[in-house]
Amino acid sequence: MSKKEIQLLEKEYAEKELDIYAGILCNNVFFETGNYEEIQYGFDCEEWKELKEKYKLEDIAKTGSSFRKAKRLLQYFSPRLEHNSWYDNHIECNALALLEYSLNNKEQGINCLNKSKILEECCLALHIYARRVCLMPYSPYDFDNHVVVEIYDEKMKKWIMLDPSTNGYFVDQMKMPLSVLEMRDKFAKDEFLTFVSCKDSLKDLKKLREKNMEYNAYFCKNLFYFNIDQDSVFGQTDRILTFVPLHYQIKKQKIANLKYRIHHLPKEYKGVEGELEKKLEKLSQQKEEEPTSIESMIKSPIRKGVK
Repeated sequence: MSKKEIQLLEKEYAEKELDIYAGILCNNVFFETGNYEEIQYGFDCEEWKELKEKYKLEDIAKTGSSFRKAKRLLQYFSPRLEHNSWYDNHIECNALALLEYSLNNKEQGINCLNKSKILEECCLALHIYARRVCLMPYSPYDFDNHVVVEIYDEKMKKWIMLDPSTNGYFVDQMKMPLSVLEMRDKFAKDEFLTFVSCKDSLKDLKKLREKNMEYNAYFCKNLFYFNIDQDSVFGQTDRILTFVPLHYQIKKQKIANLKYRIHHLPKEYKGVEGELEKKLEKLSQQKEEEPTSIESMIKSPIRKGVK
């Protein structure tokens, strides 16, 4: 089989996957109402000055809208951060520590969770509203999820998803960059959207959609429900907001996922089995998580037109 034939088969398989994942979203359009919670954005932070100066963020981002500046940060950092899905999160989760460890170092890759933390904090340092969004799949028998960044653009008055792992984002047929919820809605309604790399020309979106079909299917798979840090600040905090579709039991899903992970751990990672079993025991004793109203995710972070 030729390389071209293999690529064609991969594209056809991705298209079939996309149809399945989009169908799941179509059947789960609406979210639990839940509690309304404010997401906090920390701009008053002494570490921002060090981050801006050490990595010349203002020179990289230049001028323009929040989207334009954040996109330049994405284009700069994404190719310089090696990806490692099995990175063990041993470095302190903040941009200063993570960039010191991983920037331009192919031997020290990091995962999407930490890449997104870097982009989030670089944006916050430049007074751009930014937050990490954990994209979660429907199936509990799935080792994989994905973490991206959303930034708020004042000119377009909307949230926009940026992915530092793929150096890209999503657009609709009018080339408008999309938020995570807009992506989900368009997949569910079978409307046009496609992943685009920052390196791509947007001249022919239909060709881009075909070229990036695997990315389209991958993101669609991971758009079932979301976790967001309630505090978008320097470093890691423990407050997590969860946004789930109607009637979806997050505790049940997490228990099934942990059991699956324990039973299917690769041999080289059997050392973490005990840790997973402890998590399972603790989770089993906890109450069902309280979901957050989807309005908390949609709402503009800007109050009275002032940051």
